[in-house]
Amino acid sequence: MVDQAGSTGPVGATQSIEADYTETVVPAHARRSNFRMMLTFMSMQIVFGAVLIGYSARFGGLSLGDLIEAMAIAAVVMTVYCIGSANVGAYAGQTHAVATRSIFGTIGSAIVSLLLVVDGMGFYLFTVAFIIFIAGALLGTIPAIELVTAAVAFVMIVNNYFGFTGLQRFAQYVAVPVIIVWGIYAVLRALLSVSPDVLSNVPVSTAPTSIIFTAGLMVGLSTWGNEPDVFRYSKPGAASWWNVPTLAIGYFLGAFIFPIMGYMVATLANNSDQGAALQYFAQFTAFGLAPLMLLVLIVNQWAVQDGNLYIAINGAQNILSRIPGYRRQYTVIGLGVIAAALTFILPSLNQTFTIVTGIGAVTVPVASTIMAMDLFVVPRLFGLHRPMHRVANWHELAAANWPAIIALLAGTAVGAYTGHLIPGLSDFQSTDIIGFPAIQAWITGGVVYLVIVAVVARNPNVGRILGYSSIGSSPAVTGAQPASAAG
Repeated sequence: MVDQAGSTGPVGATQSIEADYTETVVPAHARRSNFRMMLTFMSMQIVFGAVLIGYSARFGGLSLGDLIEAMAIAAVVMTVYCIGSANVGAYAGQTHAVATRSIFGTIGSAIVSLLLVVDGMGFYLFTVAFIIFIAGALLGTIPAIELVTAAVAFVMIVNNYFGFTGLQRFAQYVAVPVIIVWGIYAVLRALLSVSPDVLSNVPVSTAPTSIIFTAGLMVGLSTWGNEPDVFRYSKPGAASWWNVPTLAIGYFLGAFIFPIMGYMVATLANNSDQGAALQYFAQFTAFGLAPLMLLVLIVNQWAVQDGNLYIAINGAQNILSRIPGYRRQYTVIGLGVIAAALTFILPSLNQTFTIVTGIGAVTVPVASTIMAMDLFVVPRLFGLHRPMHRVANWHELAAANWPAIIALLAGTAVGAYTGHLIPGLSDFQSTDIIGFPAIQAWITGGVVYLVIVAVVARNPNVGRILGYSSIGSSPAVTGAQPASAAG
């Protein structure tokens, strides 16, 4: 087999694996089984950070039934969205950032890549802050906490240094089994211990939280937009439809285990101070062994960090790959240093959580929606097929796919405005959101793009207008397309 770098045999394969196929299409022999993909994806969705959603729901005036309704809405919304986003990866076999070259053009690819860096680093920094918060709550005051936080931010880059293989093995053999067993045990014990009267006695909130706002927090926490980064390793063709159970299982477990646990923490501890509530829950679910609970949570959050930094790395690498001789490992180390430095200016945990989830839901996922429209819907509606059979070199790219960029800006603007995410406006960070910002952002981006494509579809220069690269037509045999991408 010859890889796209021109190498042959085992040596070429080893070189590509070391580079994490960042600049090439993931070959067939490197694609993972559906089961292994499910374990990897679950490690990114079943995350302890979601306890904050359930915890804030309780003290925001929502009943347990309200929370379950919100999480059901979130899980369905996320699964439907990710069917398109994940299959972009399965079909193209390219990282999200690299795939944007052929779809968005040079300018658009740079914009999306920067959004990937911002989103990935935002989630990464929140998770570092959350780990330190948990450690302080369970073990007491941490000396030199600023330096410890910075050190944690740098140390947790280690798995990403070894690319997707390191990420997957850690998730498969450590993170998923540990967190699922403990999470289910903790939830069941809490449900069996709390009385119906206590559970139904919901605290009155001066700033009540809505079901849709709570669902939106979950969507923002779990839909990172870079799903192609992970699912480029899944098998293409009809087999890619097996991504659907992978997505549904991961999202539904993630939306229910820890949000419900967070709600039960708030109910049993009956303390609005999150640190005190975590101390109580350590006594309740970890037999009073705070270090044991801390170890479990660090394992889980470390797996989450793999995904968070993976987003930023691939975005930055797409831009920096134009530098001759530049290696992915430099990006990993560089972002680790930047993350360590940024820990010194982090806002409060709750502020960071709200901002990161809000921005994460209405930026990169809009780009992913547009990419899915371009690869799977545009061919069916207009007979236009974008060449994606290999990674385009920078000199082969169009300057921009302006319809896609316009759609991205429109969708992001709608999501940011309705989600109160625009600094300087009087309602910035207000929980009184307008509708469902994430869905509104995704639909706006997808519809605006399809409308513009419909206008230009019969133009003789449509390929230039839509920013088609000059990589030529796909070879006769490139692997079967997923059913949703068939022309």
